[in-house]
Amino acid sequence: MPKASSNPTQRPKRRAPQPAPETRSGRDAFERILAVGVVVFAAIAVLGFAATLLHVAFRDGNPFFAGVAWQYAYWLPLLALPIMIVLIVTLIISSARGKARTHRA
Repeated sequence: MPKASSNPTQRPKRRAPQPAPETRSGRDAFERILAVGVVVFAAIAVLGFAATLLHVAFRDGNPFFAGVAWQYAYWLPLLALPIMIVLIVTLIISSARGKARTHRA
């Protein structure tokens, strides 16, 4: 049986100790929920704009787009955009407060 080499490049290196996993705070979860909310309301606003354009373009030529439900597409951006702006402002304030606390400590 061959003897183990004394060459250090052929020896397995010791693994570096793994850092302990960081615990997530409530603020992190809150910021994640706000970020998801911003994306969801932005998507609702874009879909509302698209539905409004489809309703305006095709309501006279296609009975499917002449329905009452398409008229509510006007309200989607009007409701989703202000909610999205409020969520963005809340996310910025929460993030700034969290960074100020970590730098202060």
